[in-house]
Amino acid sequence: MIIIRRALMVLAAALAGFSAACAAGDDVFVVPRVTVQAQADSATAAKNIAQREGRRKAMEILLRRLTIEDDWPYLPRVGADMNAEGAVDAGRNVIPLSDDTLEDLESGFEVYNEKSSARTYRAFITYRFKPASVRRLLREAGIPYSEAQTRTALVLPVLQTENGIYLWEENNPWMAAWKVRPYNNELTPMAAPLGDLEDSAVISAREALALNTEALARMAERYSVSQVIVAHAYLQQAGDEHKLRVRLINGFRESAELDNASDIMTGVSADGAEEFGGALQGPATNNFNPAKVGDVLAEAWFTRPAGNFPQLAEEAIEVVIAKHAKPWKEQTLIDHTEAALLEASAYFRSLDEWAKIRAALISTPLVGSVQVRSLSRYGAEMLVRAYGDPDKLVVAMEAQGLVLWTEDGERWMVATPSTAQGVRADSRRGGRRFGGYDEGSPVQPAAYEEPSSIQY
Repeated sequence: MIIIRRALMVLAAALAGFSAACAAGDDVFVVPRVTVQAQADSATAAKNIAQREGRRKAMEILLRRLTIEDDWPYLPRVGADMNAEGAVDAGRNVIPLSDDTLEDLESGFEVYNEKSSARTYRAFITYRFKPASVRRLLREAGIPYSEAQTRTALVLPVLQTENGIYLWEENNPWMAAWKVRPYNNELTPMAAPLGDLEDSAVISAREALALNTEALARMAERYSVSQVIVAHAYLQQAGDEHKLRVRLINGFRESAELDNASDIMTGVSADGAEEFGGALQGPATNNFNPAKVGDVLAEAWFTRPAGNFPQLAEEAIEVVIAKHAKPWKEQTLIDHTEAALLEASAYFRSLDEWAKIRAALISTPLVGSVQVRSLSRYGAEMLVRAYGDPDKLVVAMEAQGLVLWTEDGERWMVATPSTAQGVRADSRRGGRRFGGYDEGSPVQPAAYEEPSSIQY
């Protein structure tokens, strides 16, 4: 009985950890479990070479993670070739990254499964980079970037070969590839399931491939996710070559039938209840891609020499994740070459709501500065310096559980979803500036007074 109780406690802890990760993913400036190996005249020399080359690989992964594929040719160079061909013609600054510069960009690293001999070294290393330094690097290179994350999706890696279809089987190298290096740090984070007996009882490989609605919904409920993606890998061996087709299929997506499409933007349910982190809160639903259940989110084909499927699988995973992340990146790119001053009114019912609004604006890289011009008990007038298209700031605020909107394209308003609903309702009734509030309204914007010098 004690053993069973402990096993249940371990399982509950694992699921709780997974659910916490699903809520917000992990730090996008962390590149986990990079495979490194090197050979040299001594074990120490091999270790130094491996860690240096691993750092280069990790930085390449990070820079590609944060930017769109069209800009990859112009990214700072971390290899022997320090020149980005065509970058000058494209108006970008060529930035070489020496080994010393890369070390300065790093905030730390962690080593796993370290193995060495007299002349060789092999390990997995997680590299952590300094967010402010990486942002500055991309700004100086003139390259837009994104660091906003969607909610983590559960991925079911199904491998199909001439011999059968595999999911939970121990001899499924496709599942193993998804677990070797975590993908919680991506802009569109994904995580593989535990693969325990309960998982195998909920859904089989064939049910996953057939997109069994009930089974996929149970998996989503079990892991507290809003989306389940079936990663279908079809592997064929032709002579000395592996031919691999990989598709990310939208297997399950949480949705809600609402009377008004604007409710989806505000994060307010049909009965008016506020949803923080729930199904209706902006990108928490992973609805940045309008694909329906059964649609292919990303697809790629590979032909490689047979004999090293783990390496092929890692390459395939990185490619399809990048393809899947493309629409999300395009919605959330930060372009520091474009900036605008937005006149904004904040509406709130309490100091806690005001603190939430202020913290959200200050924390997003899409905002350069926030100047509070006046402040009252129920509102604030601000000047917000925003980078890029303001619509991207709308998405960023949704990710923070807030609503940012404009009625005339000039003045912007920000509030929590429930407060925003009241503001909009009064605006429709009164039609006056600031939503038609009278003196008795519980939520009012600040009156224009002598501008304060508050600067965030």
